[in-house]
Amino acid sequence: MKTPYEITKSLYNKAICFLEKPTKEIFIGGILAGIFVSLAAVTSVTVCCDMNSYFGNGFTKLIFGIVFSLGLILIVLSGSELFTGSNLYIVPIYKNKKYIKKLFTNWILVYISNLIGALIVIYLILHTGIFDDKSISTYMINITKSKLNLTISQAFIRGILCNFLVCLAVRVGESSDEVSGKIIGFIYVIGAFVINSFEHSIANMFFIPMGIILGANEGIYFSWQTFILKNLLPVTLGNIVGGAFLVGTVYYIMHHKCFCNENKCTELKNNRSDKYGDFTA
Repeated sequence: MKTPYEITKSLYNKAICFLEKPTKEIFIGGILAGIFVSLAAVTSVTVCCDMNSYFGNGFTKLIFGIVFSLGLILIVLSGSELFTGSNLYIVPIYKNKKYIKKLFTNWILVYISNLIGALIVIYLILHTGIFDDKSISTYMINITKSKLNLTISQAFIRGILCNFLVCLAVRVGESSDEVSGKIIGFIYVIGAFVINSFEHSIANMFFIPMGIILGANEGIYFSWQTFILKNLLPVTLGNIVGGAFLVGTVYYIMHHKCFCNENKCTELKNNRSDKYGDFTA
C-alpha cells in the first residue's frame, strides 16, 4: 500500500490532471457520476425499504451504507467525475494561483453535470414502475421529509461531516493498488456517513426531487424552494468545507514539503521503517 505521503502526492497529481482535463471529458464524466450515485441511492432504498420493522433502525442503516457505497466504487473504478470528490483538488492553487479560475469553472461544470445525471435517472426510474411498490415510494418520501426538516445549520454541518468522510474514503481507496482493497476501504468509510445520516449534495439531487415528485402523487407537497435554499445550498457549501479544507488542504499542509522533496520523503520513510518495521510495503 502507499504511505500517507504517497497518497497525498498521488492525489495532487490527479488534481493537476483534473484541472487540465478538456471540458467535454469532465462534462461526460460528471453525468456518469450523477447517474452512478443516483443508481446507488435507488438501489439502497429498494433494499432497505421494509427492513426496519424486521431488523431495527441500526442494522437497516448499516445495510443502506454498504449498498450505497456502490456509487463511489463505480465512480472511482470507471474514472468518472464527482463534485464532492473533486473538492479534494483544491490543493494546486496553493502552489500556482493560475489554477484558481480553472478550479471553480471545473467545480461548476461537474456540479451541473452531476445534476443532469441525477435528473436522467429520476426520469428513467419513474418510468420503470419501481415506485408502484408502496413500501419503496413511502420510504423515499420519508427520506425526503427528514432531509427537508433539517435546519440550515444542521444541513451545513452534516454536509461538512459527509464530505470529510467521502474524501477520506477517496484517500483510503488511493492507498491500495488492488481493486479489492479500494472497495473494502470505500464500504467502511462511505458506510459511516450514510449510517449517521450526513448530507451529500449530489445524492440529494436524486433523493429529494424524487421524493417531491412521489409525494405530490400522494397529496404530500414539499417545497422546491426549501429543497434549494434550506438543503442543497448549505449542504453543498458544507461539502466544500469538509472535502476541500478539512481533508485536501489539511493533508497538503502535512505532506507537501515531503513530496516536493523526494530525498526528504525517502529519508522519513526509511526512518519510520527502522523504528516500526516496513509495514508500508
